[in-house]
Amino acid sequence: MTPNTTLLVLVSGAPGSGKTTLARRLAPELGFPLLTRDGLKETLLDVLGAPDRSASQRLGAASYALLYAVLDALVGTIPGVIAESNFARGRAEDELRPLVARSRAVLLHCGTTPEEVERRIVARSGTGDRHAGHHDAEALPSVLKRLAEGAFDPLDLPAPVLRIDTTNGYAPPLPDIVRFLREAPMRTGLANMP
Repeated sequence: MTPNTTLLVLVSGAPGSGKTTLARRLAPELGFPLLTRDGLKETLLDVLGAPDRSASQRLGAASYALLYAVLDALVGTIPGVIAESNFARGRAEDELRPLVARSRAVLLHCGTTPEEVERRIVARSGTGDRHAGHHDAEALPSVLKRLAEGAFDPLDLPAPVLRIDTTNGYAPPLPDIVRFLREAPMRTGLANMP
């Protein structure tokens, strides 16, 4: 494959914004592999452990490095890949720009209200379904502060952006999201799409 042939689908948003659930629904629909930053982090947590939030944050940084390295190896060699994370605006762009330049990149940005983010994080931290090494309850005040400061706003990248409200299902609905991805232009670098 040659540069700009891989459709790089970046799924972003705050923790608790529904991005992982959306990415997991899109992967089989598109037939693309899915890389989740939390999935990489949880592998590191299983091997190395994280007894406190500080250790969890260090493994979080390592999982970002792994995510970018794997994406670097895949872009240009496969038809498409979905990468999901709570990419931080103003920090993630430096790592993602070279990947965007080598691909047909699109950004799906998930969002909901701060109250719904809080409700979801509290709910999942009490279920046992989420890896304890994330220390979600401890991280919640920081997540809400960063959300208010705009840290989880859409990334500043030369790629079309589709904003998705996940408060009650998906708006736009899932078939429209899939259509947006299937109609992604061969060359991006356009201004954000509405």
